[in-house]
Amino acid sequence: MKILRFFFLLTLLQLPALAQSANLKRMPVSSRITAVTVYSDRALTSRSTTLNLKPGSYLIAFEALPTLILDDSVRVEGKGTAAATIAGLEIRRSFLEQSGEKKVKELDEEIRGLERRSALLDAKKAGLSSQKAFLESIRVAWGERISKELAIGRPTSAELLEASGFVGAGVTKVEEQSREIEIEKNSIQDKIDALRRQRDEATGSGRKEAKSVEVAVVVTHEGSLTLELAAIIPRAGWEPAYDVRLAADAKTAELTFRAMVRQQTGEDWNNVDLTLSTARPALGGAPSELRPWRISLHRPQPVMQKEIFRASSAAPMEAVKLGRMQMDGAKQKETPTEDESAAFETARISDEQSSVAFHIPRPLDVPSDGSRHGSVVAIEQLPVSMEFMAIPKLSPYVFLKSEIINRAAWPLLPGKVNTFVGNSYTGSSQLKKVAAGEKFDLYFGTDDQVTVKREELKQHREAGLFGKNRIDYRYRIQLANFRKEPLTLTLLDQLPLAGDEEINVSLDEPSIKPDQIKSDGTLVWKTPLQPGDKKELTFGIVVEYPKEREITGL
Repeated sequence: MKILRFFFLLTLLQLPALAQSANLKRMPVSSRITAVTVYSDRALTSRSTTLNLKPGSYLIAFEALPTLILDDSVRVEGKGTAAATIAGLEIRRSFLEQSGEKKVKELDEEIRGLERRSALLDAKKAGLSSQKAFLESIRVAWGERISKELAIGRPTSAELLEASGFVGAGVTKVEEQSREIEIEKNSIQDKIDALRRQRDEATGSGRKEAKSVEVAVVVTHEGSLTLELAAIIPRAGWEPAYDVRLAADAKTAELTFRAMVRQQTGEDWNNVDLTLSTARPALGGAPSELRPWRISLHRPQPVMQKEIFRASSAAPMEAVKLGRMQMDGAKQKETPTEDESAAFETARISDEQSSVAFHIPRPLDVPSDGSRHGSVVAIEQLPVSMEFMAIPKLSPYVFLKSEIINRAAWPLLPGKVNTFVGNSYTGSSQLKKVAAGEKFDLYFGTDDQVTVKREELKQHREAGLFGKNRIDYRYRIQLANFRKEPLTLTLLDQLPLAGDEEINVSLDEPSIKPDQIKSDGTLVWKTPLQPGDKKELTFGIVVEYPKEREITGL
């Protein structure tokens, strides 16, 4: 089987000459997308068609392609039993004739059917009006007769009741039927209006622009030929989403990696072979080059008064422009003895030197509507190291903090991560990029079985007569472990940082010495707690500063 390749760069040179020297038989072909490789901001689509060709020269035309395809990315490959040469290709813009003509006829026929139903209802309503008028005439006639005959003792009460019941029941039934007809007519009219809007959209949308790719093929021996056309198209992409579920022993976590695919290319992807790539073609194939960095002494130039005014008035506008620029830039098993959970089918992962590709095992449908469609890419069991952490100055809760090692053979890309403890959802956060083998922190919400409470015991200010001013703070933190197992609680607090050499900040008489005092003022205690343990620690903060000076930030 021969394989032919042709790249777009030769197109403009060869095809015009070939068209002049040979009588090419144009063959429009139908094709569909069979495979798609999706990047973060674009996609590579592949479509194919198979033909049986006799010796001769042909112009194979892939028609009705999306206008968004990038012309310089188009390439064609051919393989088959035919002895064939791909001589060139050309990309053309075209307009599709409205294919909605049949749809318009169907809509018109449906509208006419509803209008006939409406006319029948009008006729029925007219009949009810006549019936109502007849009953009204009976009521009037009976009224005159009754007034004459009452004087001679007639009619009897039974006759009066029968007559009034007949007229009343008849009028009531006529009114009910009239209301039902009116409701049905309104419903039919709403349907007619909706169908007319659909017809207007189908007839008033004009011609649809599209592209076609014409491939010149010369066949010297009869056989079959499969042409595959690939092209890059924007308005497509994918992003990761993760679920991380902490095991009951808190030693492992199950990470489920999903891909959310979207596209608005103007063409639905139906039953396609989908591959997701971590490559970033938008960044280019090479880094930017360093340019010479020149410096010089500043030589101020004399500035005229008008220029000073212009500069001062232009500065706000430059600031507005800069703000706009910054805003624009930021954009199979044995039979189990009990029920088991259904397993997910995951992607096949391949390392492609500078990127990773995830091949989805089943064909997918991705309509061109911009909505996100999810597919499970991988499921990994990752080792976890858990700790309990609290920052009572900011929150009266104890949080479950985990250190996880990415043991997957592929990096975790930035994306949203949902966390679970068992079947309980604990929250969501954003995951930064994590390389294979790298550690990362993840929080699994709060634990109500471990409590923490912080309170200020006192605050004392002392004005210095001969020395410095002094402010004393005293705090108490109470801890309790109501879990059935021992644990270590990491407790964080802080000292203020002095922004001036004349300000002195110190930790005063802590009941438990901190395990660490960081350069940013963070105090770290790692406190062991047995089941049922209750502990408290106290500490003070002393701030001294020169007298007759004010201090800010406290």
